[in-house]
Amino acid sequence: MQAFMLYMSGGGVQIFSMGIVAMLLFSPFKNISAMNTAFAPFAPGPPSSPSAKSFTTLPLQKLAYLACNILTLALGLWKCRSMGLLPTGTGDWLAFESRGPAPEISLF
Repeated sequence: MQAFMLYMSGGGVQIFSMGIVAMLLFSPFKNISAMNTAFAPFAPGPPSSPSAKSFTTLPLQKLAYLACNILTLALGLWKCRSMGLLPTGTGDWLAFESRGPAPEISLF
């Protein structure tokens, strides 16, 4: 769904496309931080037990969830790059370039 919304937002820098990109960049961090809450109903035992809050319960499912969130983050970074929002070219870093003294020119 997020890839379709990204496709429909276009390639220009407008408020709608910036909102979609912000959602793509922030939602994976929010989802990963609440991973144990998302998997609590599927853990063995009562949801308030320590095993429900452990990373050792449902490890493959949590790994797949983590991989999907990292893929969503990569999709958001790719969209930022295609919109020209990431400094990837050498011209983006000219302000930080230092040059040595100019060589002397001798006519004779």
